[in-house]
Amino acid sequence: MRPHPAFAKRKIPSEHDLGPVRLKALCVDDLERDFEAVMESAADIKAANPTMSRPDGLTLDKNLIDLAWHQKEFESRRSFAWVIEDGEGAYLGCLYVYPSITGEDAANVHWWWRTGVATDDPAFRTDLAEWLSGADWPPLDYRLQKA
Repeated sequence: MRPHPAFAKRKIPSEHDLGPVRLKALCVDDLERDFEAVMESAADIKAANPTMSRPDGLTLDKNLIDLAWHQKEFESRRSFAWVIEDGEGAYLGCLYVYPSITGEDAANVHWWWRTGVATDDPAFRTDLAEWLSGADWPPLDYRLQKA
């Protein structure tokens, strides 16, 4: 799998402190806790994305495939997915960066919070925007959207 052209020569960190939270690259080792968080938050995820069928029909096996795909894409620098954790390592949600595949200089950035997690979403959005405008990232139009 080839890297996305905008990220071919960049190493995006697999772990990063972002304000009061920590990002950790999503991988197959997160299977149980990811599945639990997604299923617990299914109604909120669907409410934020009414045209999306996910997580309807999600099983542990299907989630394993999804996580393996996210892990491979991250390693290949095609797209990026992180678990959002608190200081204790608790699973708070997920963050995704999907660079454009249509040739435009843009990337879609989505995140969701686990149901019941108290967050300061405006502060998270500010911290995220500042990080994405830093030296690690190519100069793209990052379209931030809470999922």
